[in-house]
Parts: sequence; structure tokens; C-alpha cells
Amino acid sequence: MTIRKSSAVDVTRLVGELTSGDDQRREMAVARLAVVGSRATGALLAVAGDPAHDSNSRVAAFEALEAIGDGRALTIALSALNESTEAIAVAAVGVIGQVAHEQDARATRAFDRLASLALSTAAPTALRLAALAALEGQPEKLLKPIYEALARDPASKVVTRVTRRQAGAVEPLETLVERGLPAAPDVVAAVARDDGERAPLKTLKRAVEAVRVRQEHAPDAETHGQWAIVRGVLHQHLAARGSRLALYDLREALERATGPLPVGFLSAAAVVGDSTCLMPLARAWVDSAPDDRWWRDHLAEAFGAIVSREALTRRHPVLKQILERWPSAGTLVAMAKR
Repeated sequence: MTIRKSSAVDVTRLVGELTSGDDQRREMAVARLAVVGSRATGALLAVAGDPAHDSNSRVAAFEALEAIGDGRALTIALSALNESTEAIAVAAVGVIGQVAHEQDARATRAFDRLASLALSTAAPTALRLAALAALEGQPEKLLKPIYEALARDPASKVVTRVTRRQAGAVEPLETLVERGLPAAPDVVAAVARDDGERAPLKTLKRAVEAVRVRQEHAPDAETHGQWAIVRGVLHQHLAARGSRLALYDLREALERATGPLPVGFLSAAAVVGDSTCLMPLARAWVDSAPDDRWWRDHLAEAFGAIVSREALTRRHPVLKQILERWPSAGTLVAMAKR
């Protein structure tokens, strides 16, 4: 197809904006180039495949190519999978995904490369997750063997994504909390691990409360323990973002503990716990078996982290109370300054 002069000038101007270094102009250029369509493919390929351009410009070019869906972009996109800049490689995966949904020989090649990338334990996790996302919408008979293989994958984030997909829990955590969490704790755990970093803090708090109810009504000890793991994961995500919204629940879990808790609880206590968590931590440490090194060491680490962060001295009322009640907890109290 011959490009009309006006169209060629328009593409040249938009590509100039895409490579301008201005984020807002670049975003607008991507949207406009997507509308221009395949007439812009050649110019975009020149940017996407040229290492002389900065990574932001190349990523934007791949994003525009993905929106256009022109199969001619496949070769450069496949080459870009080996880029050292992860953002460029991930953007290239999006282009390959678009081509894989077509009905020609290039689509078969694209699908095979995505499947190979998703299954490759040597590939970066971010690329594998991008490949899984790009495969969405393909026929179930093609995806089933891939998901079955990935369910045993050593990369936890990949397993998480597969678990969600197989259970049909593809909505974000916020939606699932509103609608009602899935019944299987491993599915909820997968959603929590997958969405915890970006879910609203209030959503994480509500999820903690919902999971606590599931845990309290668990039909057996095994299921009770599985829900405890999920609850710990949620607390860990809240703590990682410096939130004490569910500190009351964290403290309650420590107070009720009759044995080792999932590590998420102790990690959260170490990061956001306050002086009110020290008493239950000390009680659990004193009551623990001397040979249970994992549990005792993690309790002591959380205790010490709180004492240090809160700048508590041995004169603090809570520490004095701990010593009076459990003299053997002197090892813990000694972590505080005199």
C-alpha cells in the first residue's frame, strides 16, 4: 500500500513525539499511532529495533505495535526477548501475544515461542508472567498442558498465576473481597501473593478479616493451617507497605498462638509491631519447646526488631512486666538498652 504524503508526514511527526523524551507526549503519540494502524508499522519497527533509542522510546514503540497487531513486527519482537532491559523484553512479549491470536503461520510461531518462554525456568520471572498473560484467550486445549506443567514450577509467582487461572479467580483481590473470597485457601493465597503489592490497604484489611472468619470455621486442622498461611501473607503485604491497619488482628494471632505461626505473622510483627506485641511474643517464646529453634529464633528476631524500632529501654513498663511474669525471658529483655 502506498502511504499518502499527509499520512507519512503525520507518522513522522508522531514518531518524533514518541522519541521526544516527554512522557505525556509519548503517551499521546502511542495512542495516535495505534489509530493510524499498519501505516505506522515500518516507522515503529525502526524505533523498536534500534538500540540507539532510549528504552522508554523503544517500549512505547512496542506498545504501539501491540495495539496495531501487525504480524510484520514478530521478527523484531522475538529478537527483543534477549534484550538486557527487562521492560523492552516484556513489551515485546505483548506484541508476540497479539500476533499469536492471528490465523496464519506467524501466529503458530508466536504461540510456540510464548509457550516455550512461559515454561522456561531459566527465563526471568517477569518475562514468564508476561508470556502467560499474552497466552490468555487461546483455546483451552492448547493452554491446559502448559498450565498443568507450570503447576509444579519452582517459581512461586508463576505457580501463583497458574493457580488463579485454573481456579477462574482472575479478578483482582478487591473484586473478590467484595463478591466473597473463593472457598479454597490455596486459591486465596495465590490471589493474595499476586495482588498484595498493589491492592488498596483497606482491601487487604478486609481480606484479613474475611480470612480470619474462614480460619475460625475451618472443618479440620489442615484447613485451619492453610487459612493461617493466607492470613499471614496478607499481614506481610500490609507490613511491607508500613500499614498498621490490621495490627489488632496481628496481635490477636500472637496472643492465641499455641504453636508456631506461619512466617508471615512474625515478619509483619518485626516490621510494624509495637510494644503491645511484646507480651504475646515473650509468652510464645517462653512456652515454646527449647529444641524448636525456628520458632524461637523468629520470635526473638521479631521481639528485638520492635524493641529497636520503638527505641525501648529496659525501664519500659511492658519490659518490666515481662521480666516479672517470666524471668526466663531475660534473654529477650536484654535486647533493649539499659
